[in-house]
Amino acid sequence: MRLRLPVDQTARLVAALEKAGKREIGGQLFGEQLAPSDFDVTELTIQARRGSFARFMVDLLQAARDAMHFFDRTKHRYTRYNYIGEWHSHPSFAVYPSGTDLATMRALVGDARFAGSFAVLMIVRLDGGTLSAASWVFDPQGNEFEAKLEMDVV
Repeated sequence: MRLRLPVDQTARLVAALEKAGKREIGGQLFGEQLAPSDFDVTELTIQARRGSFARFMVDLLQAARDAMHFFDRTKHRYTRYNYIGEWHSHPSFAVYPSGTDLATMRALVGDARFAGSFAVLMIVRLDGGTLSAASWVFDPQGNEFEAKLEMDVV
C-alpha cells in the first residue's frame, strides 16, 4: 500500500508537532483513493486535547465530529473519499508502534462494527525540524504490514 502526504498536510503536521513539543498528539487520516492500495491523505485531523509525554488518548467525540465533517465535505462518496486510519506522535520515542499502539489498532479493525477493509497507523516525530514518519496497515483478517509512506517536503 502507498500512502502519500501532500505538502499542505505535511506543513499542517509539522506546525502541530512544533506546537505540541514533547507531548504526544494525534488525530485521524482521511483521503482519496487514487487506485487500488494507493491513497492521498487529503485531510489530517489534529485532536485538540493533547496527550502526555508518553501517551495519547483518542477523543472519540472529536473523532466522530471530524469524520462527519469530512464525509459531508466529500458528499459521502465513500468509494473515492474515506477514512484511512489514525496517526499520533512519538516525540520521545522511535516512530515504531508500541505494544499499546498495536493492541489498539488490532482492536479497532477486529471490532464487529468496523466497516473498513483496513486501517493505517502513522507514527511521526519531529527532531530539530526534521520530520520522521512510518506507517503500518492493519486489516480485520489479522494481517499487518508496513505501508510505503511518501511525504511532500515542506
